[in-house]
Amino acid sequence: MENSEKTNEVIENTLLITLNPAKKDLYLINSDESQTFSLDMLEFSLFERVIASDNDDKVIIYLYQSYLRVLEASKSNGCNEILDKIKELIFRNISTILKQPELIPLQNLDKQFLDIFNDTEMNERCQFLSMSIKTALQDCDDDMRKNVNEIFFKSFDTILKMIRQASMITLDKWILEYLMAFVSDKNNSEAANILLDYIALPENTEGIKYSETLLGQLLCLSITPKNNNGPYEYYDNLNSTNLQALNNLSSSLWSNLNYLHETLYALIKCILVIGGETRDKILNWIGHAITKNQKRGQIWNQHSSMVMGNFTTAPDSFMVGLSAVLLRLCLPLMKPQLKVLMVDPTYCAVKNDDTTSKQIHMKDYDQETCLIPFADENEERNAAQKYNFITEIFFMTHKCLDLSYRVCIEKVSRMNREIHRLQQAYQDAARGGGASDVTENIMNMLTKQSQILLCTQNLILEPKNDELLLQFYDASAIWLNQLASKSSIVMNDSDKGYAPLKIQEFKLPLTADSSPYLKYVPELIIENITGYLQFSKHFETSFRQFNQSKEIFLTFCLIFMGSSKRAKNPHLRANLAEALESLLPKEKNGFTIDSQLFYQHPDRLQIVENLLDVFVSIEMTGQSVQFEQKFNYRRPMYIIMQYLWNIPEQRACFKKLSLTAQQEIDNVEVPLFLRFINVLINDSIFLLDESLNNLQKIRELEEAKKRNEWDNLPQNERQQNHQNLTQLGMLARFDNILGKDTINILKLLTSETKEIFIHPSMVDRVTSMLNYFLLQLCGPNQKRFKVQNKQEFDFDPAHTVKEICSIYLNLKDREEFIVAITQDGRSYSSDLFRYAENTLIKISGGQMISDIIELAENVRKIEEKQKENDEALINPPDEFLDPILSILMREPVILPSSRVTVDKTTISRHLLSDQSDPFNRSPLSMDQLIPDNELKQKIDEWVKDRLEKYKSGSSE
Repeated sequence: MENSEKTNEVIENTLLITLNPAKKDLYLINSDESQTFSLDMLEFSLFERVIASDNDDKVIIYLYQSYLRVLEASKSNGCNEILDKIKELIFRNISTILKQPELIPLQNLDKQFLDIFNDTEMNERCQFLSMSIKTALQDCDDDMRKNVNEIFFKSFDTILKMIRQASMITLDKWILEYLMAFVSDKNNSEAANILLDYIALPENTEGIKYSETLLGQLLCLSITPKNNNGPYEYYDNLNSTNLQALNNLSSSLWSNLNYLHETLYALIKCILVIGGETRDKILNWIGHAITKNQKRGQIWNQHSSMVMGNFTTAPDSFMVGLSAVLLRLCLPLMKPQLKVLMVDPTYCAVKNDDTTSKQIHMKDYDQETCLIPFADENEERNAAQKYNFITEIFFMTHKCLDLSYRVCIEKVSRMNREIHRLQQAYQDAARGGGASDVTENIMNMLTKQSQILLCTQNLILEPKNDELLLQFYDASAIWLNQLASKSSIVMNDSDKGYAPLKIQEFKLPLTADSSPYLKYVPELIIENITGYLQFSKHFETSFRQFNQSKEIFLTFCLIFMGSSKRAKNPHLRANLAEALESLLPKEKNGFTIDSQLFYQHPDRLQIVENLLDVFVSIEMTGQSVQFEQKFNYRRPMYIIMQYLWNIPEQRACFKKLSLTAQQEIDNVEVPLFLRFINVLINDSIFLLDESLNNLQKIRELEEAKKRNEWDNLPQNERQQNHQNLTQLGMLARFDNILGKDTINILKLLTSETKEIFIHPSMVDRVTSMLNYFLLQLCGPNQKRFKVQNKQEFDFDPAHTVKEICSIYLNLKDREEFIVAITQDGRSYSSDLFRYAENTLIKISGGQMISDIIELAENVRKIEEKQKENDEALINPPDEFLDPILSILMREPVILPSSRVTVDKTTISRHLLSDQSDPFNRSPLSMDQLIPDNELKQKIDEWVKDRLEKYKSGSSE
């Protein structure tokens, strides 16, 4: 076949045009010259075919199908020159009509591009769209560029409407492929910029607007609603759905969510790979989307959004979706690559004015609270010349997680409490025979709340994101541990900045007081990690499967929990202690799993000291926290202590600290273990006392109700009494639970660390506490606390009596302890242990009964001896009396500032809680006390003289 005939055949077969009127199935191009095409005339012929298209003849579809036929023909390896020319002309014509759409006014070009993706499954459509844009914008003035943008913006408008009407499950997959076509060619930044320009927002836009853009709406497709006010689509009809059906639904939703997140990650990664201005645009969009939604993290905002709706910040679905994409972008930072070591902490010190010059795309990070504060505002801050992508994506991801997962975890916690409250209200209403519409309303609220809870809960439990979260937090903990171990800041070079770069071995405890790097590390990074670990305690996350991560997290907790010089905020350190509790072995089917961590971790012997340090620090002056909150913080610490006590080498750590406290009891700084014991006793007294007071009030209210005294009260007063009863019950239950934990720890400690409890500064407080509660629970007035349902308030007096008696018996062999029992003028009497004996008999105390009888006899003997001493030493001179407690001083000391003389035991007890002179508030420590030897000699001589006279029967 001659070349002219071959050329004509190829043109006819690919473009479906002809110069031959006999070929009726092809589009006829009018020509007086020839009936066969040449390459020279092809350009005009194809253009004629294009501009002659009417409304039904879709020109983009025609050119796309011609393009496919060209590709198919090229597989035969012939006529490449002709086919290349045809392909070039196809895109030249597309370029012309995109730039000058007025040439074909009847054509709906934007819809045709969408139709290509909607109607076919061919891979070539992405290349076709990308090449169409690239060719159109190669040689283009502003007006023409505007025309091209407008066509594709219209297609985006259509897609945006479709996404808004779709759910995560019903979204057409071709929509995602259409968008991918704009970014799939890394050499075609023009196409990507059309998409980025479409989603761009003004600088002062509210956070919620980012979720309303095209990309934002895709990120909003999720298990929770696209809007802050719902509606919630999934987990309805809970009352008629079984567990298997719920699990199947969760698996299906997770599968769809993972597909969507993976696709959006691929989309954004492609944009980043293009680089240059395009990369800056997407990073700016992400940075602003996070910064403009910072209000999501504020407590007032979280509460108000649940109650009255939120109209300024993006919904959970958007923020979690964005977090999912960012986590995938952080994959190189995680193991095995562990590029997190290239993260420069000084990123957080850069002011907004310097962000552009240092290639930073986020604002306001310098406003974050850091682990350690700078000495003052003017202290010099280190900063790199510019910051790499790894550093930025690390901090972007943490801030996004702070506004997404942390907020959602707190919502789940609040909703769980609300559901528990509604369940209680429903049971009360049902028991009280209330109106059916009331119980029905409560049940409707309960069902709705349960649906919202399940949606939110399963959003943050999606397995792939959960796995990535764990790996990211694992890498973050490694980075934090490395920073904390450095004693000084070192700049690697101008490009690498202040990143750690490599793993350096270190041992605990860290020798340096504090690392200067920690002045740059935001608290939110630790809050993110601890929030996840605490959440993992209650839900099946990936955390339980990775033992190596647990080792890193334990080291992390020990470093930052144990010293205010590495984490100033006491709330943060208390949260770290709660995170430590999540590392405890979990019981499953009666077997304890994961226990090797606390037996094999190289720094396991640091746990007890660090735990006691944070336990005490939330009490001390300057580290104070809200009164009730400190008990919430301590509850997980009790659980950890009880677990550790059963490990011999950990129990030895408690004993070692106790021994150190005895040796250093007069040091400048009060020993840790002594402060710990002091706090324990304070807590025990407060909690048990509060519990008994509330139980007494509950009994009075219950008795009044039983006597029908409430019936004659006005409605509002009856309602107030009900509320009071409920409130008192909650308080009593809280105090009883924590009180039992506190007493249990005291029981364990007194079994092995006896000496510290019988120290002069402590023994009187221990015995007065034990005597008081034994009298309350066993004495004549015990009926005051007899409520109708003890279990409802976690009140178990029998258990508490046994625990208190165990503490007595742990210390029964120490004479100092026995003497102190008898000297308690508030609660002790000769009948005290008889009351205890009677109670133990009622509650089947077993061997404890005879042990208490034996103790009572020893106390009686010491009491008789002590009475003689007390009678002999009555009416001492005023100068021998302690000015605080008005008791005879046995070891007088002078306070250096006020020059007042007090008994050493009295001032020692005061300094456990307050390091100041009680008479003028000047700073004071034990080493500053001045022994008053002259006065002591006078007292000793007076005592000796009085005792001798008493024994000889003489008197003054």
